[in-house]
Amino acid sequence: MRTNLDGHVPTISARPHDLNMKDDAMNADSAHVLTGRYPELGSEPIPIEPYISPQYFELEKKYLFKKVWIHVGRVEEIPSAGDYFVKQLDACDASVLVVRNRDGAIHAFHNVCSHRMNKMVYTERGSTKKFFCKFHGWAYDLDGRLVGVPDEKCFTGLKREEHGLSPVNLDIWQGFIFLNFDRTPRQSLSDFLRPMYGELEGYPFEKMTSCYSWSAVVNCNWKLALDAFQETYHVSYVHGRSIASALLKSDAGGLRPLDGLCGEYHRRLSIAGNPKSVYGNPNALTSASNGEAPGSANRPIGEAALRFGRGGTRFDISQEDLPKAINWTRHPNWAFDINVLFPDFYLSTRPNYYQAYNFRPLAHDKFWFDARVYYPEMTTAGGRFYQEYMKVSLRDVLLEDLSTLEHNQAACATRAKTHMVLQDFEIMVRHQFAVIERMINEGQAEESRH
Repeated sequence: MRTNLDGHVPTISARPHDLNMKDDAMNADSAHVLTGRYPELGSEPIPIEPYISPQYFELEKKYLFKKVWIHVGRVEEIPSAGDYFVKQLDACDASVLVVRNRDGAIHAFHNVCSHRMNKMVYTERGSTKKFFCKFHGWAYDLDGRLVGVPDEKCFTGLKREEHGLSPVNLDIWQGFIFLNFDRTPRQSLSDFLRPMYGELEGYPFEKMTSCYSWSAVVNCNWKLALDAFQETYHVSYVHGRSIASALLKSDAGGLRPLDGLCGEYHRRLSIAGNPKSVYGNPNALTSASNGEAPGSANRPIGEAALRFGRGGTRFDISQEDLPKAINWTRHPNWAFDINVLFPDFYLSTRPNYYQAYNFRPLAHDKFWFDARVYYPEMTTAGGRFYQEYMKVSLRDVLLEDLSTLEHNQAACATRAKTHMVLQDFEIMVRHQFAVIERMINEGQAEESRH
């Protein structure tokens, strides 16, 4: 099932941007700033069929998820030899075991015993010296080698070196662990990420060691959910009681992004904040803070959290210490950047914490939402108070975001409408659609040649 409106497969690349431009996208006179920058993405409505079709989901599995690099975790999750975690990746038809070996290297293997295909590890995470199959006791070391076979003499011509755990391609970028299920990946992880995110390298991800997480199974297509996180058009309405006042409005009164970038695969949005709020203050707890409380009379607890939390982090970092990709417009009221690492990894970066969300497809109309927020370690009670306040605030924002998704999916499934209409600052939704269409088309074309 194909949905491209005119059969054209757009070529997409990030456009250079002027850091000293007089008018940012937020307050530009034109209402079509981003659409004009990326005319190859078009401006017509896009079809809803990719959001509701089981057949389309099978194409995504085959030509996207089994071909590109997929984020699965961070190196800090398995700090010692023998530490491991297991990821169930339904879109790749795989369960994967990620483990640190005795030399400190991290490897990934299919979570399948070589004997009679039993799942090797049942638990989500743990630590071990060897892996033992619970069915017949075959044993494997931390490098995936077969090292133990009960009644081995009863097998004819068994060669242990030929029956280790099956490896999965693994690479690491800035402490994030990625997998690729293609036998011969078309490009390295560096080549996949660096054209868009090379200048993000050097962000102190490894220093943000306090992690809070939430997860849920949501009856919604993974793309429809991710769409809701890569535009600001909805904020005034979905988040009217929580963070809408924390983001900076444009001269026209809407919540527009400062700028947006679309690359071959990935996309970025830069967002302005209200510095008098807690959520929209990028300098909270950093040395760039002026030491004043935000003055939000209607949010006294938030004001207290910011005031008491100042100076409570184990390390101090100001905007000047951050890599060039952070706040690339150099806007004085910048709050955070949204980075969508194709296909399903959302990474929001700020000076004082970052958010890492995965939208794991389970079916054409269901996904696993794995949300994590990373902060610096706090050293004072005031710092912990600020962190707890931010934790519950972000929890409430996520609940607001999730509140519309299942209704959105159900409405799409009625097929009462066949296309969705997008405005200029929803171009990230359009970009996601275009990239997926291109990859499916390219995969099918390559297949037909062979």
